Amino acid sequence: MSMPSYRDRQKSTIVKIARDILATEGLEGLQARRVAGAADCSVGTIYNLFGSLDMVIIAANAETLGELHQLLLQAKESEPKLGGQLDALAKAYLEFALARTLEWRALFEHRFATKTSVPEWYRLSQAELFAVVEELLQPAIQAEAARALFSAVHGVVSIALDQKLGEFDRPATERQVQFIVKSIAQGINDNHQH
Repeated sequence: MSMPSYRDRQKSTIVKIARDILATEGLEGLQARRVAGAADCSVGTIYNLFGSLDMVIIAANAETLGELHQLLLQAKESEPKLGGQLDALAKAYLEFALARTLEWRALFEHRFATKTSVPEWYRLSQAELFAVVEELLQPAIQAEAARALFSAVHGVVSIALDQKLGEFDRPATERQVQFIVKSIAQGINDNHQH
């Protein structure tokens, strides 16, 4: 196996630095000049390698998505039945958001500074998260139901972490997530019986 090229090593270094900043300070702390200084390169090198700071963020977020995907796969495999699997997925998602809040926020709060489109390879990484849930659901409803379930759980987690409805209360947040998951699982089970 050949060694990664200098260019690939530099890109990896830049993404690692960006991820470290995202994890400790969030999107607000991520600036091209700062990343370049930590990577011992010029700002021009970052733009040469990635095209824009937005694409550095996308590369960092893609790694975070990959880690969240692995966590969800492990959660799904930890339970044998649909309701338990959906509950484990929701809990794992909440746990990830709590443990890595700034990285989690970067996944959803990043907005392109330019009119650049989100790369297709990144959209495929996002789709892998939905696929974890879709695989559990009836084929006719899986894509729509997976997105609805994700949106509902994400909404509860986001509102709770932003303290939009009062102080953050982890047990209450877990109960709300569990209510959503149980309700959807019950609806799916009812549909299977008819």
